[in-house]
Amino acid sequence: MERAREIVDGFAPLKVTLRQVMYRLAAEGVLPHTPPMYRRLSAQPAQARREA
Repeated sequence: MERAREIVDGFAPLKVTLRQVMYRLAAEGVLPHTPPMYRRLSAQPAQARREA
């Protein structure tokens, strides 16, 4: 998640989509580019929003 946060911050002040972050993480070899990993990545910010 830390690298994902760095990617999002790097786009500021522009908005970035989850898909863009996923592609960057996959290109860097941080995460495998698979549907289960995309779902797992998308679940983390959703859970954080529910807890906030």
